[in-house]
Amino acid sequence: MYDSLGNEHSVCQYFTKTSDNTWEVQYTFDGQQQTGVPATTLTFDPNTGKLTSPTTPQTIEFQTDAAAPIDLTVDYSTCTQYGSEFSVTTNAANGYASATQNGVQVDDDGKVYATYSNGERMLQGQVVLATFPNENGLEAVSGTAWVQTGESGTPLIGVPGSGTCGTLSSGVLESSNVDITSELVNLMTAQRNYQANTKVIATSTQLDDALFQAM
Repeated sequence: MYDSLGNEHSVCQYFTKTSDNTWEVQYTFDGQQQTGVPATTLTFDPNTGKLTSPTTPQTIEFQTDAAAPIDLTVDYSTCTQYGSEFSVTTNAANGYASATQNGVQVDDDGKVYATYSNGERMLQGQVVLATFPNENGLEAVSGTAWVQTGESGTPLIGVPGSGTCGTLSSGVLESSNVDITSELVNLMTAQRNYQANTKVIATSTQLDDALFQAM
């Protein structure tokens, strides 16, 4: 469990049989028994093994060093007493330690999550896609950007992977986002630089040969 400051604490309970059909529940907080925390007495029906007392949830208060006291409510109403083999169960936690946001995660279905240092994540939004009745009616504005026109029709909004919508790949840069014209110009510039450097090396070699012949 977690206190008002987000600090993690552990609470354990153990059962001691005090008499026939009667059990006493003791509690430890962070491995220690706290003074002022009374034990809970459970009484069972000798014939059915079902709990007869207490019939309402019990509230136990634990004191912390700096944070506000923790009120833990335990419901024993479904407890039973049977003379059979025991079984192990697990508790489902519904609280988390304090944390800071350390990243953003986008799933393939377009859901955007904020991730936190305690390993948890929270949904922040949803990426949606739009399809058009007439995609050829879209107007190109720049690069791979297009805008709606009267000929394209009204956009149909959907989540990635549904209907006629495409799929979403998180963290992937599509080749279509590259300006081919600019990249070709850069390639031609690099080629010219290479040719110029080659001529410089060739001229230097000729000068070296002439120097050796003169010697």
